[in-house]
Amino acid sequence: SQLLTGLSAFPLTPIADDAVDERAFVRIVERLATAGVDSITALGSTGSYAYLDRDERRQAVELAVAAAGEVPVLAGIGHVRTREVLRHADDAQAAGAAALLCLSSITACSSGAS
Repeated sequence: SQLLTGLSAFPLTPIADDAVDERAFVRIVERLATAGVDSITALGSTGSYAYLDRDERRQAVELAVAAAGEVPVLAGIGHVRTREVLRHADDAQAAGAAALLCLSSITACSSGAS
């Protein structure tokens, strides 16, 4: 069987009181797993992942892996610095992620001219 087939859900990463809302995130991941998705991508291209520090990202992947049961969890590791991407990759693999998703970061500078 192939890992990347079917429907991969990209749950939001809910924030409460300036931290990952662990209970809400676990509920979302559990609902997706119960609904029968083929994989779950934590810290993908949705939610507040870009604003989380390294420990918060690691925590989110650990929570997703635990809550997903047998459903494979992919972990988003995107960052503007290669060094941080590599650190996030190591953390995600240690947390049990089945695969990694690395989105290139987009930055925009406003020059004031349109």
